[in-house]
Amino acid sequence: MLHNSIPAPRGAEPGHAVLTAAATWAALAPRVAANDRVRLAVNGRDYLHRDELRLTTRLPAYVAAVHVYHHDLAAWLPGDFDVAKAAAAGAADPVGLVEAETADFIALLARCGGDCISDVAPPGGRHVLVPWAVKRTYPEMRRLAEALARRYVTFDPKPAQNRHNGLITPPGSWHRRGGYRRLTTTLEHALWVCDHPNGPEVWDALLDALAPELEALELPQPGPGPDAAAGVPGDSPVTDAAAPPARADLAVDEHGQHWLPRPDGPLPRLSPRLEEIAQTGRYDSRQYGSPSEARQAVIAGAVSCGWQLGDVAAHLRAGRWPGLAGFYSRYRDEQARTKALRTDWENAAVWLLERSFGRKSHTRERRHGGVRRILVEGLWVEVKDPTTTREQQIGELRKSRAWYSALCAAVRAGRWTGKKGLTVRRVLLALLKAAQLSKSMTIAWGVRHLALLACLDETTVARTLKLLRDEPDPFVDWVAAHRGERAAVYRLIVPQAYAEAAAWRQWAPGRLGGIHPVFRVLGGSAAFVYEVLGVDPLRTFDVPGLAGLGVTAANEGLRTLAEHGLAGRTREGWVRGPADPEQVAAQLGVREIVDKIMKRYRKDREGYREWLGIVAGLEPKFDGDREDWSLPDEVYATLGVPEFMILEPHGPPHARRAVT
Repeated sequence: MLHNSIPAPRGAEPGHAVLTAAATWAALAPRVAANDRVRLAVNGRDYLHRDELRLTTRLPAYVAAVHVYHHDLAAWLPGDFDVAKAAAAGAADPVGLVEAETADFIALLARCGGDCISDVAPPGGRHVLVPWAVKRTYPEMRRLAEALARRYVTFDPKPAQNRHNGLITPPGSWHRRGGYRRLTTTLEHALWVCDHPNGPEVWDALLDALAPELEALELPQPGPGPDAAAGVPGDSPVTDAAAPPARADLAVDEHGQHWLPRPDGPLPRLSPRLEEIAQTGRYDSRQYGSPSEARQAVIAGAVSCGWQLGDVAAHLRAGRWPGLAGFYSRYRDEQARTKALRTDWENAAVWLLERSFGRKSHTRERRHGGVRRILVEGLWVEVKDPTTTREQQIGELRKSRAWYSALCAAVRAGRWTGKKGLTVRRVLLALLKAAQLSKSMTIAWGVRHLALLACLDETTVARTLKLLRDEPDPFVDWVAAHRGERAAVYRLIVPQAYAEAAAWRQWAPGRLGGIHPVFRVLGGSAAFVYEVLGVDPLRTFDVPGLAGLGVTAANEGLRTLAEHGLAGRTREGWVRGPADPEQVAAQLGVREIVDKIMKRYRKDREGYREWLGIVAGLEPKFDGDREDWSLPDEVYATLGVPEFMILEPHGPPHARRAVT
């Protein structure tokens, strides 16, 4: 409730300006708002929950903003071009840069066949509001806003990045420095745009125009990504570690540690997402694959914000970041923890420097001799560096996202059901993970590596691969059988039945594919339910549809997750629980299970290599490049076939009669 002690709004306007502002607000604010609520900033800057009122056509007496999302859906793209961001980027004329970039975006939208509403604030900041005939989901709108932020220096994506508190000040609203937001077109044109929102063809054309920015967002990033800060249009209260300066001139402090010099003043805050990780230790497993990646993101954020290692150490000593301290608790003593922290700090500094000069690095990969070694469930998997260009790799990544869209459509359509369906989905996600790690839709990973990604037995993976390649209108194409030590080659393809769904390109954020090791014990139902849970409550009724499960399987998954603290029930619905999957896996002995499996895999490989060596000795003309890879009867009579080879997806090499 508002109190009588609240001061009057700053600035005074002549009578005709007040009438114009009131008419603009009455005509447009209810149509731009996602719901029937308006939030006031009685001090001109802070939009507090307690100052939220019912939205009416009457212009509020204070700075006011309306919500962007309602139930995770938005009918308008909130384009906020901010003068402060232009000034921070070093623009000689910040207002002129805002005006130029706004005009460029409006022209881009016009080339796509769309139209919009635009206004300007007294200090020069501008809003471009783009209506859509079909409401867009939070992930879709957020990714589009983040892509625009990559193209335009002054574009602020924060209003679209917060599903609960994303706000935008509509035309006619008062500004904290006096005056109000004025339309740059006539009110009649603005009303016409409201009555004629942009259709799906404009959305698709805009995505095509922003393809480079969208695809760059989907590339795996070693550091922190864009964040959903509490959205106040035109305000930037925190320094986002996702956007380091264009050039990283690292210096060395008195202790010999690198850091990024910054202007004098208070220590910049990390983004809310990174601060939450540092304080609670909780992170989104879809974005970070392990606690070490989450802690590295926090350290990289601190480096990007101009912190020094001593600042981080002080926060840990003072107990301000218990979550980050917990990530280092695995080390045996204080000296080992300090060494690990320094190593993380130097890795983050190197990443920042390489990112500034256009190179790539990743703390979870090792490179040597044209081969990348990627850590998968504790096993270093060797993947050849792609020989394709960066543009081709981006194209392959784009195809993998479209393939995943088709897979989601198939799951919703009930293409695979029951326990068999869960197994198929796990194998397909393993193939998707392999494709993204290989940066190619054509993959040559053995069933054992795929089994690690799917958290399944390799024999189950082998049988499922046979099933998938023999399906009508399949998701995978069998390109070549395994030969010697070379694995079978598959290519991910979009079935014709789901080509339209793939073309929508409603990409999911974060990393795709694979199953967390803990679900090797907890099961597939729990894995898919955990995937759809988040901080926003889900009703029990909605979980089966979102997870692609039956009611019984979804309830079983919820029950399993709740027993281990991975899911919790609130008054509004189900959310992710406080437990860390890594800690649950440790309690269940998952690491020991995986270690035993990997030892057996190594023994299998050693036996297979030995068998191949003997075969080569028995038949000197055994040529690895010839098309006929079948073996003579004499080889089988002498050696037999290793038992595990019979379980491969394509079986052992075919026997043939010896040529006399």
